[in-house]
Amino acid sequence: MNLLRVMPAKGVQMASATTACPPGREFALIERLAARLGDPPGDVVLTGIGDDAAVLAPDLVWTCDLLVEDVHFRRGTTPLDDLGWKALAVNVSDIAAMAAEPVAALVAVAVGPDWTEDDVDQIYAGLAGCATETGCPVVGGDVSRGPALVLSVTALGRAGRPVLRSGARVGDVVAVTGALGGSEAGRLLLEGLAPPAGVDVDHLARRHRRPVPRLAEARALARQAHALLDVSDGVAADARRLAERSGVTVVVDLDRLPLDAGVEAVAAALGRVPGAFTATGGEDYELLVTLDPAAADTLPVPTTVIGRVEPGPARLELRGRGADATLGGWDHLTAPAAST
Repeated sequence: MNLLRVMPAKGVQMASATTACPPGREFALIERLAARLGDPPGDVVLTGIGDDAAVLAPDLVWTCDLLVEDVHFRRGTTPLDDLGWKALAVNVSDIAAMAAEPVAALVAVAVGPDWTEDDVDQIYAGLAGCATETGCPVVGGDVSRGPALVLSVTALGRAGRPVLRSGARVGDVVAVTGALGGSEAGRLLLEGLAPPAGVDVDHLARRHRRPVPRLAEARALARQAHALLDVSDGVAADARRLAERSGVTVVVDLDRLPLDAGVEAVAAALGRVPGAFTATGGEDYELLVTLDPAAADTLPVPTTVIGRVEPGPARLELRGRGADATLGGWDHLTAPAAST
């Protein structure tokens, strides 16, 4: 669960194989705000700020995300039904990242002065489609006016045993579901990058506009997972957060990242190393998991081992081609607007 979301920041220094990974401006602000709020009183809130979702007794998880026009998306490149879908999907992804099942969501929408009822209908068509697909019905919310379009979604889930970011153990392998980099490649193509030959632009655009929460994969991983989170801000940034929450060193090999179709060609067009490009793009909404090496060989869902957990200070170490470059991830306070 992040308090702030979502822009790509270039130039945030990540770790090489021997350098600790400093947090970005957004992450530092979240830590400061969490300290100001303090620990919740009583015994109802079991886990507060710092994970993909808060955990409330006996088995509830809550998460909230925000999408703001000209910060997280542009009208000119964003079909409104896709926007509605994505607004709910990113919240359900947080629920999945806790090894929880979605229960319901609340949606608040502020529309700009030139918006029509048909525009709102399109947004809610996307919300309804995602709600049906993920089993997370929208049960209430609010609609108002504002200087720009803003969507705020709060989602509720239920978890028998929430899997947190803080459970990684020395000796674990680090693995990821699915393929990475497609969302960032799609974003760049939507922003005007000339498509390289042979690249399926529609596929990459859909990866960016209509992420699919990995609920089935989370169910399959729940019993074996020691730590779990979704890849929303890029593998580099999210693996660093896992390391810091678990108090361990996380080593990630950029050459082992599973690349979505077309990502290598897009990275080459930009003069980027594919693994480094993929590690920093964000919004893939795959699952990053740590677990025993033996368990990784018998998982019922496809995963790719990309690293390991080692003893040492809480930091991320990057290995492979591009590890020594200055890498960034999604930083919600410092980056320019992008297309959703």
